[in-house]
Amino acid sequence: MIVNLDIDLRPQLGTVRDQGARSTCLSHAVSASHEHVRASSTRFSVEYLHYFATCGRPEQGSSIADMRSALEREGQPEERFCQDMPQGPPQGWKPATGLPVFRRHSTPVPPTCTNIVQAIRAARIPVLGISLPPGFFRPKPPWVIPAGNPVRGLHAVVGAGLASVGNEDAVLIRNSWGVAWGDSGHALLTSGFLTQHLIDLMLLAEEAVT
Repeated sequence: MIVNLDIDLRPQLGTVRDQGARSTCLSHAVSASHEHVRASSTRFSVEYLHYFATCGRPEQGSSIADMRSALEREGQPEERFCQDMPQGPPQGWKPATGLPVFRRHSTPVPPTCTNIVQAIRAARIPVLGISLPPGFFRPKPPWVIPAGNPVRGLHAVVGAGLASVGNEDAVLIRNSWGVAWGDSGHALLTSGFLTQHLIDLMLLAEEAVT
């Protein structure tokens, strides 16, 4: 299997995150995209964004619709103002009020391979909502994840590059399961994979100014 990497935006991203056992994948993915669009070398608070995207129920996951609203309305502070809690916050926890935050609009985009490719070619970092086949959990070199069944959950990642795998186009993704997953936190999803498993697509847009 011949893999050729065409565009690689990984050097423009921060460090690979690890969400642990929590349902915070979408908050991690949006944070990575938000840091990129602001060209920020400082991490933004996943915990803060996740709290508001889940409407104050941080033990749960969030939807892209709720995430878009939270990013535009509540925004994100830098992580130093609201640290991540890998095991989850204590019951009744709320973020501090009055923190300096960055807010941003986002664009609803049809979830297609073409839209992902166009975004990455424009040096944007798209957020992908996908369903998970068995091969996603333990990718192996050359890190090309096959489509398949049964579906074993839903997940969110970011697009970080473009490649070709043989005669097929592929998207280089960054996951939030730590550097032990895939190629130091990255893997390739072919157009065939995305045709079968891509569910949602989110692109960050201009800053939301209050």
